[in-house]
Amino acid sequence: MVFALTELDPSFLADTLDGASQGNRPARPVPMLESGDGGLKPAMRPIRAPVETSLPSHPSPMSPKWWALGRGDVDATITQVGAIVAQLFIPALLLAPVGVSPAFTLSRCLPGFASGFLVGSLGLVSLAVALANREGRADVTAHVYGNNVPAIISYTLSIFLPVYLGTHDASRAFRIGAAAVIWTGILKLCAAPFANLLRRSISLPASMTVFGAAMYSYLALVVLQRIFDQPLVGIAALAIVGITVFAGVPVTSYRLPPFLFAWLVPLSVGIALGYVHPAWQGVSLVLPFVPPSGLLEAMALAVPYLSVIAPMAVYHVLQAITTVEGASSAGDNYDARSVVAWDAVGTLLGGMAGSMVVPVIYALHPPYKALGARIGFAFWTPLILLLVVMTGLTGFFAALFPWPILAALIAYVAVGVGRATLAHVDRKYWSVVLLGFVLPVGAVITAVVNSALPALGLSEANANVQAALGRSIYWASLRGLGNGFLFLVLVVASAITHAIDRNFTRAAIWCLIASVFSWVGLMHSAVLGWKAQPMYALGWLVAAGIVYSARWWRGDTEASS
Repeated sequence: MVFALTELDPSFLADTLDGASQGNRPARPVPMLESGDGGLKPAMRPIRAPVETSLPSHPSPMSPKWWALGRGDVDATITQVGAIVAQLFIPALLLAPVGVSPAFTLSRCLPGFASGFLVGSLGLVSLAVALANREGRADVTAHVYGNNVPAIISYTLSIFLPVYLGTHDASRAFRIGAAAVIWTGILKLCAAPFANLLRRSISLPASMTVFGAAMYSYLALVVLQRIFDQPLVGIAALAIVGITVFAGVPVTSYRLPPFLFAWLVPLSVGIALGYVHPAWQGVSLVLPFVPPSGLLEAMALAVPYLSVIAPMAVYHVLQAITTVEGASSAGDNYDARSVVAWDAVGTLLGGMAGSMVVPVIYALHPPYKALGARIGFAFWTPLILLLVVMTGLTGFFAALFPWPILAALIAYVAVGVGRATLAHVDRKYWSVVLLGFVLPVGAVITAVVNSALPALGLSEANANVQAALGRSIYWASLRGLGNGFLFLVLVVASAITHAIDRNFTRAAIWCLIASVFSWVGLMHSAVLGWKAQPMYALGWLVAAGIVYSARWWRGDTEASS
């Protein structure tokens, strides 16, 4: 996820935000216009054309230098650095109400992430440079890499928080959180050789629905209300996002990056009101890693939380595959296996360096290419982030990204992802997408309640509290709906998609997969375990029988599936 607030036409952004993959259908072509040098480039609104060096028909791959920063790379670097830094503060904001010091959280999250992000980014840069050399082009765009807010929220509230509430040991909770990131990297690495197989096995409506549910629903519902923590600051930020991005109004004749405008103006208001209190604490050397002690033990302790980790890893792999297809539609043909592998390496090293923040490939390749970003932004962004971390300025920057501003920017991302999901899914599958968008509600409510109870001095383990929650909000049902919700979205979307296509065998197979997942705790359960949710497993087994039998009782045709 990224706050790529560019001057692109919103309709173009919706069409290209998640790539142009259409599964078994032809890829949606990116609009192309003839460039001044006789080549082709993605079509944009005539607000501003990227400033690029005039190139011959067959440019030398080293002219201009791949690390050079054109105007598009400058805009992309500003956007990336600001978004990543802002999002790295989310764990500190979520954990502060339960008594975990923001200084402690930031000292663990940022250094380790900076190390893993640097290695993963340089790997993706190497793929882009190799592609440029191989094809003799200077217009290759590197993949967009950054941190992932759904994973940040899930790992903070579903892994760190339960461990901390049970032990009141923040260091132990962070060790297990970092181990969860390591497990995520391992799962991604295992999936890398099978990236193309996964793409063929999971239908486009299902993969897009998982992507949309994670970003449009879960992310927005958890964070969006924070706009009104300080209404004047939040509403100002939301107004700027609405005007500059949704309405497509450029920021002055200089076409200033909307991210800066939507950040600095509300920030100035917050400082004037006394709501924001940035305090310069000086520069100090900080190593870019905080390796957790007892790593093998922590990884063993993290195994029960694979019900959280595994769905997130699958979601990241699906997003990376879809992004590769989007890059291909824009003219940059990457190998999905290599892209997923470098993402996995960055994730693995980030966890080993002590961070519980997971990196991800952003599904924004075509818009960034249209913006004029090439390779330079992907090289300089991790270096700038590393500089911020190693100079000890994270505390200062933390005060510059209060929740109201961050939430307003997330509103843009959520709406853009929702539009992109609908744009890339055939209308006959819209019911799949819309159902997938509401399924995360259980995860949202349980996350909010689990965060609120400790602040109220209550424990979810208390029988009276459980009884009250059961009477008021049907707590057991919400937990069943929310635990492993990304797998739930994937299964439901896949089964209904195949049912719409009258392929009842495949639909039934997805129900059987759900039954197995429920039995071992990957769905409907907060932790992994044998016979974790037997009733849910039985329910999905019955669903498989019903779905498969539709081939005989269907009334729209006499032919079977």
